[in-house]
Amino acid sequence: MKIGYIITGLGTGGAEKHLLKVLPKLKYRKFIISLTKNNTIGKLIQKKGIKVYYLNMNRFNFPAQIIKLIKILNKEKPDILDSYLIHSNLLTRFISKFMKIPNINSVRNDYSYSKIYTFADRITSPLVNVYAPNSKALLSYLKKIKINQSKIIILNNIIDESEFKNLKNLRKKYNIKNSSKVFISVARFVEQKNHKMIIEAFQEYNLKEKNSYLFLIGDGKLLKEYKKKYNSKNIIFTGRVDNVKDFLYSSDTFILASSREGMSNALLEAMYLSLNCIVSNIPQNTQLIKNNTGFIFKTKSQLIKLMSNENKFGKNAKKRIQSLYNLKDFNSKYKEAVLKCAE
Repeated sequence: MKIGYIITGLGTGGAEKHLLKVLPKLKYRKFIISLTKNNTIGKLIQKKGIKVYYLNMNRFNFPAQIIKLIKILNKEKPDILDSYLIHSNLLTRFISKFMKIPNINSVRNDYSYSKIYTFADRITSPLVNVYAPNSKALLSYLKKIKINQSKIIILNNIIDESEFKNLKNLRKKYNIKNSSKVFISVARFVEQKNHKMIIEAFQEYNLKEKNSYLFLIGDGKLLKEYKKKYNSKNIIFTGRVDNVKDFLYSSDTFILASSREGMSNALLEAMYLSLNCIVSNIPQNTQLIKNNTGFIFKTKSQLIKLMSNENKFGKNAKKRIQSLYNLKDFNSKYKEAVLKCAE
């Protein structure tokens, strides 16, 4: 069995990191096609011995790159196509129909916020063989676009426990005492991630607890503005880093304030490391934080209060991740999706 993976880009997002984690461990023959030239994660995937094609597609060369895409598929002859992210999902549906290749659409976001995406998703849905959302929280969106339950197989994100060996405590590097309380948020600097709320809540909290610190991990269009606006020795903007797990390991409390989310890999990692997790009240977060595994907030004032809480649920959080978000279960479910797609 040979599977072709099509994704919008191979930058540093959650879908890309998920592929880096699982593809080397799947036993199928495989290759990846990136619609764009983004290749940060792509380079790491190539180092794992997986062939990657980059189309560098844009509105000016779209017809030519579609022809190139078809040529690649004719050369590779995949039995199944598995696509990630909305643009590649939509394109793959038409390519699959044209080339008579069954497809899996890996769904990682609720597109209800966009009428255009929701409409396009719904009217092209008959072209999909299997929908593979990465969370139960996405079932309401799939119901909204009228997807038959029989087409859906949930494929959770996973934690690879082998990646958590020999982590480094970075407190000494940043002159942070072991007695200090360290908060961390890992997310792109875009509006939906709500960094403004996190920073302002931390500033208010830190008026009383002056020896606390906040790591903000990630890059994005708002990073430069926020670094300038919230300049403080207690707020550490790192930009994009390769050793996110080291920063999590060096922290006490993880905060995720997103107004919308897929399934946060950083939250999974924070729970696995038994951090005190405080998350916004959206379905994708509450699907993870349940059964006494962390705290949920709706407002900035609630967040500030929760920042004072001690870590009551760290061990519960780790057990939940180990039992439900592991590679063995993912492999089993993915095999089910592949067999269903090939029917």
